[in-house]
Amino acid sequence: MTGHWFKMSTIGRVLKCEGGFLLVAGLTLLTILTLLGTTAYILSSTDIKIGGNFRNSQMVLQAATAGAERARELIRIANAASADTSSFSDELAARVGANYLLNGYAPATDDPPVTTGSMSGLTGVSYTVYLTNDDRENLSQPYGGMYLTTDSNKKAMLTSVATGPNNSKAQVQTVVSIFSGPWSPATIYSKGDVTGNGSSLTISGNDACGQATALGSVYTKDPATTNLNGNPTLTGSPPSPTAGSLDIDIAKLIEDLKPSAATILTADQSNGTYGSSANYTTVYSWPDDPSNYNNQGLSLNNVTGYGILMVKGDLALGGGFNWNGIILATGSITLNGGAGSNAINIAGQVYSGTSTLTDVTVNGSNTINYDSCKAKKAWSSGPVRVVNWKQS
Repeated sequence: MTGHWFKMSTIGRVLKCEGGFLLVAGLTLLTILTLLGTTAYILSSTDIKIGGNFRNSQMVLQAATAGAERARELIRIANAASADTSSFSDELAARVGANYLLNGYAPATDDPPVTTGSMSGLTGVSYTVYLTNDDRENLSQPYGGMYLTTDSNKKAMLTSVATGPNNSKAQVQTVVSIFSGPWSPATIYSKGDVTGNGSSLTISGNDACGQATALGSVYTKDPATTNLNGNPTLTGSPPSPTAGSLDIDIAKLIEDLKPSAATILTADQSNGTYGSSANYTTVYSWPDDPSNYNNQGLSLNNVTGYGILMVKGDLALGGGFNWNGIILATGSITLNGGAGSNAINIAGQVYSGTSTLTDVTVNGSNTINYDSCKAKKAWSSGPVRVVNWKQS
């Protein structure tokens, strides 16, 4: 009994003793605060790393995309200057390395890249772009024939690879295609009536460069007709004007080509030259800015040009106008040629859209000849279009 009382008394004294509790509580609180601080540090460090990685990934993606766009323009320029503007075969052959194989982007590639560079303001970021064939070129070949140098579908693939800080990397593959204009059955295509006056008018559908089958002289979309006065000279296949149901969307064609315009005209022009025989260009009139809206149409006199001339609205051509390539207008086209140096000469093709007036009126001395070489070269000055793209 005495022993039992002693044990209970000892336990009671221990329980009643408060010495050391504050130390235990303090150590416990310090441990909790340490854990909270460590957790906060780990979380903030992780967020910083995630943010940094995201920033790097966006930087290299922007660089890869910019590299692809730069390469797309360089390929367009190369194609426009090549002997074969209807395919990418020349451009693909020019990218073959010393092993005589088209490797594209690969660890051991020796293909010369289309372009390399860095992004202004993005430190430590660079890109390299390679060219291969479209991976749908020939499905009977490995990888869809993307390593073939012969292009038969007017498509090719640009692979842009960008690298940046902390081993960041992005790869963008872009399939591009050559812009090809619509087929027209004649030198002059019009959705409205065509009126030709005078014996000094010559319209030829025979190919001036001898590379293509002859076209007709004039084609109008039903119910439009061609009215000729005097004794103009018409040749081609057929030489006489024809009509039919072919409906070319000239307005959409201009919209597609507008981004590639090198020159924008906001007012009538006299005495000017656009492009050259070695550098075909695209000239556009009717900017989207309402303050520059050319609502009276465009008038050109003593102007020489090479490439595509496109006008949203009516187009009036005066003495000394010479154009090599394609003329597109959503409205009417009026040609008032004079004698000698004031004559109007067009080598290529003319497309006229619908207006409230007669669509094409030709007066005076005018020569309009079909030239497939100049027409193809003009169309090649249009943009190399993006078919699809993907990011790796």
